[in-house]
Amino acid sequence: MAQLIYLTADEAILEGFVNVLDPAYALEVLHLPEELQARLKEQRFDAVLLDDAVAAHIGETSCRAVITAAREGALPVLMLNRHATPEARLSALELGCDDYLALPFLAPVVEAKLRTHSKLSQLQQRYDAQSDAMAHVMNELSVVQDAAILCLASVARVRDHSTGNHILRTQHYVKALAEHLRHHPRFSDELDSDTIDLLYKTAALHDIGKVAIPDSILQKPGELTPDEFEIMKQHAYFGYQAMHTAEQLMERQLGERAARFLKVGQEVTLSHHERWDGTGYPQGLVGEQIPVAARLMSVADVYDAISSRRPYKDALGHETAVEVIAAGRGSHFDPDVVDAFLDLKDTFARVSRVLEDLFPSLTDLTLHSIDSLVTPEEPRS
Repeated sequence: MAQLIYLTADEAILEGFVNVLDPAYALEVLHLPEELQARLKEQRFDAVLLDDAVAAHIGETSCRAVITAAREGALPVLMLNRHATPEARLSALELGCDDYLALPFLAPVVEAKLRTHSKLSQLQQRYDAQSDAMAHVMNELSVVQDAAILCLASVARVRDHSTGNHILRTQHYVKALAEHLRHHPRFSDELDSDTIDLLYKTAALHDIGKVAIPDSILQKPGELTPDEFEIMKQHAYFGYQAMHTAEQLMERQLGERAARFLKVGQEVTLSHHERWDGTGYPQGLVGEQIPVAARLMSVADVYDAISSRRPYKDALGHETAVEVIAAGRGSHFDPDVVDAFLDLKDTFARVSRVLEDLFPSLTDLTLHSIDSLVTPEEPRS
């Protein structure tokens, strides 16, 4: 049986409606808007009815509140009018009602309108349920994608002397810089919310190319020779090539967001060691030839490399990192990005401190620490 709830202040309209209502409908009559809103929370109905008398009695604000409560439950709202005038019909629609009925009520018209709006309501409810389910699925997929990104990035970090914590820190540094610069005239066209989210995700992959560097170089505790450094520099190209290959292999399957992710990922991996004055690598780009993503990544990467401890060096600290980056303004780094960094230097220090407290670097796994955890009773697989 279909359930209707009716807020009324006019006995004539109520009686006229009840006289033509099909017995298949159960009608609950109320006189106070608070009662109707409470009942909507307690029980499922198929439609909400108001008459023009109650609308005038409780006022426009309360009437709109009732209609809003019905809409939140995807319920149709019909206004019952004493007079079938254009003004009365327009008033009902302007209040937010879905439809209207006017005296004298005709049973076929009432039945047709109730049935039509009931079906529309059911369709809306199914759509909302499917949308909620799809949103849940998309959220789950996003979490899985983020986890896959971090796993992939950690492969490079497990083989490197830097720590897994470096991934988390640089992600937050890049995001802080991007948020700070999003309204800057030079960056506002590129740094919208979606791009900033992509920057945050791809920052984790900036050193993924190190998986192709030999262990003898990647894990060398001392300073690299010139020849070894030339090999190390190739990690930028290797990372770019990995992202570019993925783009080519999935070209026909890529949606717009996935394509942008791979584009930003290629910019970050290839160009995060470029320098503003053109003395960086691998392409020797100058100034604004360097993608914005790489310019932000460069400052974040250098700050973390200087301020954090690595197995082959002690941390030089926050103040030293600030001095080095400030000295590189206009030579190593984009001047405006350095200015943003100096505005955010306390934020950088706080991010570093908080992440170190939550995920101490001493717990990060490298190949050396994994070796130390393997006991004779637990042979490595």
